Amino acid sequence: MLFLLGFNNYTVKAAIDDQSPLSTVLSNDANKNGVDRTVPNGLTDITQWFNIADVKNNNAVILPANTGTNKGSSDVIKLTEFGSTQKSGAIWSKRSQSDAKNQNYIDINKQQTMSMWMFFGGAYTTGGADTGDGMALVLQNVSDNAFTQISGDKSAGESLGVWGSPVDPVDIQPEIMAQRAIQNSWALEFDTYMNADDSYNSNFDANETSLNHIASNYPALASTYLANNKGLILNHENSITSMSTTGKSKNFLTDDRWHHITLTWVPAASGSTKAKMILNYDDKNLDGTPKIDKNTGKINTKEMEVDTSNFNLKDSSKLYWGFTGSTGDSSENNLIIFESIPSIAEADAKASIIDETSGNRELIEPTTDNPNANVVHNNDKLSVNYNLSYDSGSQPWQDIEAKIKLPENIDYQSALITYTDDNGNKSTENIDEFSGMTDNEITHKLAKELYYDSNNQNGNIKSAKISFEGSANSNTKTDTNVASEHASFDGSNLQKDVMTQAFVIKQPQGITLAKTGSDVSINTGATADLTGKISYSDSSTVDPTNLSVYAKVNNGSSTIVQNLSANPFTLSISSIKGANGSGNDLNEGVNTVTLYVMDNTTYEVSNEITYTITVLGSLKVDAHDSSFQTIQSMENKQMIKREDNWSVDVIDSRQKGSNWYLSASATPLKDGTKEWQGGMVYVDSNGNEANLTNEQVLVGKGVKSKDGEETTDIDQTWTKDSGILLKQTDFENAGHYSSTITWTAKDSL
Repeated sequence: MLFLLGFNNYTVKAAIDDQSPLSTVLSNDANKNGVDRTVPNGLTDITQWFNIADVKNNNAVILPANTGTNKGSSDVIKLTEFGSTQKSGAIWSKRSQSDAKNQNYIDINKQQTMSMWMFFGGAYTTGGADTGDGMALVLQNVSDNAFTQISGDKSAGESLGVWGSPVDPVDIQPEIMAQRAIQNSWALEFDTYMNADDSYNSNFDANETSLNHIASNYPALASTYLANNKGLILNHENSITSMSTTGKSKNFLTDDRWHHITLTWVPAASGSTKAKMILNYDDKNLDGTPKIDKNTGKINTKEMEVDTSNFNLKDSSKLYWGFTGSTGDSSENNLIIFESIPSIAEADAKASIIDETSGNRELIEPTTDNPNANVVHNNDKLSVNYNLSYDSGSQPWQDIEAKIKLPENIDYQSALITYTDDNGNKSTENIDEFSGMTDNEITHKLAKELYYDSNNQNGNIKSAKISFEGSANSNTKTDTNVASEHASFDGSNLQKDVMTQAFVIKQPQGITLAKTGSDVSINTGATADLTGKISYSDSSTVDPTNLSVYAKVNNGSSTIVQNLSANPFTLSISSIKGANGSGNDLNEGVNTVTLYVMDNTTYEVSNEITYTITVLGSLKVDAHDSSFQTIQSMENKQMIKREDNWSVDVIDSRQKGSNWYLSASATPLKDGTKEWQGGMVYVDSNGNEANLTNEQVLVGKGVKSKDGEETTDIDQTWTKDSGILLKQTDFENAGHYSSTITWTAKDSL
């Protein structure tokens, strides 16, 4: 037994020596004794948003950027330090501070993202080192000094500062443990010490299989602790016991390396208390590129359910959030660097590549059904876009520095930032660094900050689109694979990373489109039939069912698309317009229509052909049956006014600026054989009178003032004493008299 004890003491001592001191971890040396000790990028001025908890033996300290031990450009939270045993650590968001713009909390009713870098000490060797005890991310509704109840000067290391802490063997009861934990809370532990000693204060991990593990539960619920006659066992929900991205099977946290964590809170559905927390763990490399699990080809992800009723929020929706940790007889450097604080600024960044040549198609990851989803062809016009959008928060996303590595094999011609405010107004900013770009790398600080407040839309910039236009350029006859590239957008209160879609440049096989018809002229309301014939450069048979024809009218961004079933093909384009003059087809006058064909499988496009279509337009009158007022027959001389049922419209679909003239003539008014003594007359605005009976009289004129169809309401310009009236010159027999008016609209007198 003495021999075994001596052996154990020796191996533990050797392992302890393997841990790196804090000064080495924070040296910010890219090659410190063969290890990249770069301090990850993150936020500074953390004291604005986080509070060091007032608890016994709190070892937590905020190490400002570029100060003392911390040689990096980010603030580092030291929760516990290697060599300091029997210590506690806790840091909490300032949920209730008086400065509302800096209040830091999780709102359970909003989707929010927390991201950070975490360091757990240890050694980069199989089996690691003697580390303890880890950290826990905690959401709670207590205070910014919350911590496990401490008896005397210490708590059990296995509590991590959040779970219940046994002080005496009689404490191993679930109810007692729950009372001593942080109340109204949910915790996600990153446990680095295997507490499976069959003792009352070191038994939480008796049912775990890995030295390091990640798990979650509710610290203040008795159901979280399982009764055992030796010591309570922690009920590890959502347990994670391996992480292939680290290369270490047991000590995947304590491997002496930084690990990036992204947590996304998804609110519960209406009427439910079951929210979600999505954990992406070890999901990013130090350079900001994604870290992919070699077994799945994806990032490590775990989705966890969180019952918000356990927070006892009542009428509130805001939680404290932060980290707790503790050490027993073992210790480690527990470090945190924050990248985002959702209540301060929540925003999104996405990258996209658009193949403008093949119908403005966005390149995406290929699938079995769409194996060419990321394929472009040589000389295709491409745009590489970075879309930044502000979602919510108390402060703008500000001081944004874009560090962009653009994809290779694109000849870039232009670069531009387009800002859109919350009223939809757009403004632009040039990227001056574009002209001097080397190695496709650009660093540019955005001139404007992003912000959005749905309750106060006063012109804040809501989004920014950074666009680079160019053409695919492959100098080989074989396929060219273009790698995904990284870009970061680092603001003073939020940092985001994105990757472009990897894609393939293929050489075109040669689709030729020939014009087989002539330019045409049509009337308004008619259609134009445009024809074309498709062939391949290798003279192979064309299957038109794999092809679509695209028509761009008057160089517009919108296109008409038609799937083909025959070769040669016919495409019909309409000149009919909507009531408001809108439409996606032809305008009156001369129109240019450009056609090209695209293969729906390979996304290769043909050459373009152009047709000219002239829409002649039309001029017409729309009039309805109308009447004059009823009169007494004893009057023999008078001017009879119109009823209110007159409707005379001139409808003009010709070119803007065209003249029109409207004339009217009338037949005599008759009731059987009886003929009216007098007749219809036209009285102009000056009182001049003209007889319409069997005579054409000018009753209106105008000039077309806009594009599209324009309607002029003629009778609305007449008064009760002007326009067409009925003149009586003698005694008339009672009856119903009628006449036919002929309306003539023409473009000249």
